[in-house]
Amino acid sequence: MKLERLLLLFFAIISLLPLSAQDIHNTLYNMSPLTLNPALTGAFEGTARIGGIYRAQDFALDGGDGYSTPSFYVDAPIFKGFGKRDWVGVGMMFYQDNAGTLNLKTTTSQLSGSYHLSMDKKADNILTFAVQWGSVNRGIDPSLGVYSDEYDVSFGGLGSGVGSSQDPLATGGGTGGGGGNMNDSERKKTFSDVGAGIMLRSNIGDDSKLELGVAYGHLTTPRYNFINGGQGDANRRPAKIVGHGRLVMPLQGKWTFEPTFLFQTTSAANEFALQAWAGHQINPDTKLNFGLGYRVGDAGKFLFGVEHKDLTAAIAYDLSLSSKTQINNYQGAIELAAFYILKIYKKPDVKPAILCPRF
Repeated sequence: MKLERLLLLFFAIISLLPLSAQDIHNTLYNMSPLTLNPALTGAFEGTARIGGIYRAQDFALDGGDGYSTPSFYVDAPIFKGFGKRDWVGVGMMFYQDNAGTLNLKTTTSQLSGSYHLSMDKKADNILTFAVQWGSVNRGIDPSLGVYSDEYDVSFGGLGSGVGSSQDPLATGGGTGGGGGNMNDSERKKTFSDVGAGIMLRSNIGDDSKLELGVAYGHLTTPRYNFINGGQGDANRRPAKIVGHGRLVMPLQGKWTFEPTFLFQTTSAANEFALQAWAGHQINPDTKLNFGLGYRVGDAGKFLFGVEHKDLTAAIAYDLSLSSKTQINNYQGAIELAAFYILKIYKKPDVKPAILCPRF
């Protein structure tokens, strides 16, 4: 099947997805495959892949706790599919997002499964379908908050400056007593989450590789607010659409060029990011990668990575370029990421051959 037909099929499928309605976002998004798209589960050559990524953001804000997000994943291609060159992948990912002075924690653990369908005899074009399911736990400590109605209007607040806050978050949805008296059901929220994804990977001329994917998160738009009682859309987690792609091209000598993009949208929040990586093979076992990127309207990115045998690691720094520079002194975020691919192959059982020369 020609690449043009594959691309037409791919975009026809994604056009059927309803694009209704920000979750965590990573600068090194390709280093966190299972949070990017479940269709990346098992999409590699090897026995298993183990990796993790850590992001710290807005840590320079005066008086603020900023954001930190550690993430871990493991996945593997486990067995063949219906076709000779098809296979099935499974994976698991975990992350905990820690945000702000209210100590908002979002802990997610999810399983994913993928089916990689070979579209031709040489497996130059692979179309992948995947699903992802797991549990999400959210929790806060409202007693740490400072609310606007605790300040007099003359100081820019919304209240009289007398007494405790009547903000629903502080009172537990009108139950009174302040955030310290909120019961567990008001401090914590647990719900199931479902996602899906598709991806097209193609080997194109001159050893170049193309990857295009779309993921749909929060398919069931679960109820996720802390304050109970809301039954409308405002009490539901909006669906999330993620589109991503990259092209790996060999250049003259031992150089490669890799442009990538990411677009995601959920409700009224949108993110669009571009990156350009250059790679140099310094010896048969080691390759250095470096590049620049830009998150539209938000930050510039400085990127560096290294590949040594089956280990890949990278570091990224976001330089704030938005209005947040007035309070964070241009210090945005830093990320560290790495993954290792295990390769365990069964040794062939070769029977010895005995030669009997003739005389």
